[in-house]
Amino acid sequence: MSNSKFRIGNLSGKWLIIAAGACILAVGAAGYYSYTTISDKLNTELIGNNSGTLSAEQDRDSSADTPVDIGQTNVRKPETTTVRAETEAPAAVTTQVPKETEVPETTSAAVPSAMVRPLNGEVLNIFSDGELVKSKTLNVWKTHDGVDIAGEPGEKVKSMTSGTVKTVCEDQLMGVCVVIDHGNGLEGWYCNLEKDVPIAEGQKVSAGTVIGTVGNTAESEISEDSHLHFAVKKNGEWIDPIALISGEGS
Repeated sequence: MSNSKFRIGNLSGKWLIIAAGACILAVGAAGYYSYTTISDKLNTELIGNNSGTLSAEQDRDSSADTPVDIGQTNVRKPETTTVRAETEAPAAVTTQVPKETEVPETTSAAVPSAMVRPLNGEVLNIFSDGELVKSKTLNVWKTHDGVDIAGEPGEKVKSMTSGTVKTVCEDQLMGVCVVIDHGNGLEGWYCNLEKDVPIAEGQKVSAGTVIGTVGNTAESEISEDSHLHFAVKKNGEWIDPIALISGEGS
């Protein structure tokens, strides 16, 4: 009886050990399965995340090297200038020989010819150039705007150069006067002439043309020796007639 209990007890102890071992194996197998499952899942997620990160980094790297066309249709692209490869030959240059310049004919009043002295006598009174001088006849100080050239009564007076007679008049102080437009702004005044004047207003004269004779008609210079009062204006201003005739003035 006691042996039977011993056997039964021994068998029960063995089965308990076997059952415990089986449980341990089952628990280990379950744990291994769970471990492998979780590990595989973690690896899968890590690999997926890494692949996504690598893909993003690759995209960034590729975008840095490759220009991006954002496809804006409302942005006007700059116009490009096409350089012509062909070189245009320069136009032929023709040298035109200028025609001979024609010098227009001018009247004697426009361009004076050579100068001559109206009289060849001595200069009694010079041009005062704006300075006051004592008048022997009037006994006053006044300017002498011309020159007094000595000449015998009736001696011929000549035009100093070509021109047009502007006027023939009798001045209260300077007597009978002939005024000639000699051109280039020059105007000649021939005064203290005899009343018998051989020329008329508007007449053309040349250098040396006789325009009158020495007289004694100038009341302001009647105390002087017989002479021609000769004066010249340049653009409206009195100038020295002797300097003009000699080429020393203008």
